[in-house]
Amino acid sequence: MEYITKRRSQILSNEPYEITYDDIKQMYYANQRDAEETKRVTESTYRGESYYPDDNRPGSGKLANWRHAFFKEVLYRDPKTSGFVMEYPHGVIINQGRRGSYFRGENQIYHRSIASLHRSLATLANDKERQLHQVVADMRVAEFGIFLFQTGIVQFWAQNYGTVLFEALAQHYGLETRWLDITNDFNVAMFFATCYWDPSARWWRPLTKEQTEKSKQTQYGVLFHMPAWQADLQMATAVAVTSDHEEPRNVILPIGFQPFMRCQSQYAYGIYMDEPFALQDDPNFEKLRFRHSENLSRQVYDLMEGGRKVFPQDGLDEFHDVIESIRTATSFSEEAFRYAFEKNRFFNDAQELKRELANCTMFPLPVIVSDASPFKIPRQRLRKLNRRYEGFSIEQAYGIKLTTRWVYKPGASGQGQPS
Repeated sequence: MEYITKRRSQILSNEPYEITYDDIKQMYYANQRDAEETKRVTESTYRGESYYPDDNRPGSGKLANWRHAFFKEVLYRDPKTSGFVMEYPHGVIINQGRRGSYFRGENQIYHRSIASLHRSLATLANDKERQLHQVVADMRVAEFGIFLFQTGIVQFWAQNYGTVLFEALAQHYGLETRWLDITNDFNVAMFFATCYWDPSARWWRPLTKEQTEKSKQTQYGVLFHMPAWQADLQMATAVAVTSDHEEPRNVILPIGFQPFMRCQSQYAYGIYMDEPFALQDDPNFEKLRFRHSENLSRQVYDLMEGGRKVFPQDGLDEFHDVIESIRTATSFSEEAFRYAFEKNRFFNDAQELKRELANCTMFPLPVIVSDASPFKIPRQRLRKLNRRYEGFSIEQAYGIKLTTRWVYKPGASGQGQPS
């Protein structure tokens, strides 16, 4: 899907563009076509087909030129193949078949769309407070990772499948992080643009007219949109950046298949914002808005099966109390402290930082660091979760085959390496 509001040769405006319900319908159909295309390419890959002219295996669309075939394999087939394993700067990822666009959906007009941690930091008065809050947020993320690695499925995943992106997972389970959620599925973006979290029911509901008519900001749903070719350009620039060029901001990174089901159900990608750069100010994102209606919200809600397609029951739901305790924690392990201390750029002395945390009045309780993690899973609950994932196979669970592409990298002692 191309940008809706411009041709490639035009400068993309940062002003919001109002789309119609017919535009939404066309984007929905384009998303369906993208899904069908990734399924077709994935099945072709699993059958061993290729675009190479000297490949004797069956397969349509073979190219006469070997070099052209190679580029089509790498740039077209691999990204669209579900189960393709690739190493990125942030880890080894099992990709979902990529569709033609990236989106972020928001259910009202916000001034700045940035990562959750940066939203909190922006409310604080001075740099020292911001740095202390950031350290505490990082310790909470670290404790979430320690909690995850108590489970058998996460240990198995890390040993057999790839990188467990516990920071990105923490974002998906409500902790403050530097990650901003992006999706490759238009339907998921529309769900977040037309529905709201009901804290009393602890579940999602479609927006009502009463809610959307409160102000001009609440009258509109918002979609941020970037075509896949633009995201590829950003990624390529980030990989090839030198000291003579500014590193691109808001690079979209794949989350892919991860332990538990939430990330893949949301077709999750993300932007890691080391420094905040609001999507409203990013010239590579198209800013779209649409007038809310109860009928549209209900249609999207029903399409996503009342939110079950976006938030499946994945085992971690039974640990909501543990995750909520981590999300608001003020007691941490030494391991979590070391993780946060290494990420911080303000404090040089670990003992000084501990004293500053203990004397900090920003939180309801003093921030304490001790030897062991305070978030141990009771054995009975852990056994129950582990039984759920006994004999787990990602290929059987998600109907995919793990594939990769072996290429020669200079300096690899003549050995091929997956890429």
